[in-house]
Amino acid sequence: MKILYLLFAVFFLLLQSSPGFTQGINTPRACRRAGGFCRRGRCPPNFRRIGSCGFGQSCCRRRWVSSGCHKGDITV
Repeated sequence: MKILYLLFAVFFLLLQSSPGFTQGINTPRACRRAGGFCRRGRCPPNFRRIGSCGFGQSCCRRRWVSSGCHKGDITV
């Protein structure tokens, strides 16, 4: 019976170390869900690679660039 408790403890530790839902983006569907798009090769300028769509395609998403002042922000 003591070995049963030991096996239960080992099994519990194995479950704790499993990654769960931390999988990366590796399909076109997952890419679109993350707000990206698939593109063959590298991502265009002002976009960053957030994953892969498979078959040599990158999942790209726009970088968030803030310059501070925009034309729409100026009021007279």
